[in-house]
Amino acid sequence: MIRTVTRAVKGEINVSQLLTRRPPVKPDPHALSGARVSFDNEASPSATLIHLITQDRPGLLYDVSSLISKRGGDIEVVLVDTEAKRAIDVFYVKKGGNKLSDEGARSLADAVAEVSRPV
Repeated sequence: MIRTVTRAVKGEINVSQLLTRRPPVKPDPHALSGARVSFDNEASPSATLIHLITQDRPGLLYDVSSLISKRGGDIEVVLVDTEAKRAIDVFYVKKGGNKLSDEGARSLADAVAEVSRPV
């Protein structure tokens, strides 16, 4: 596994292709109860917080972090927790060195909600 991670970091293998080999995760109503994505522009003086609670699955962190990056966001810190089958993650995000606007944060939170649904 360490070898695979090293190759992925070096760009020698495509992570998206690796994830397609994983079996799909069936939606779990219990793990999805209370699923939500929200943002907070007040909790940190320097970054926008994106809070994600949803069913955990292989590739979730990769999908969300890739989405944030593709939208021009920089992840300063990510706090990751898993309880049973539920992911509880907080991303500290900046864009151009600043917090996101409320509109930008809302748009990003909506996109994170879409990409974080079980496949």
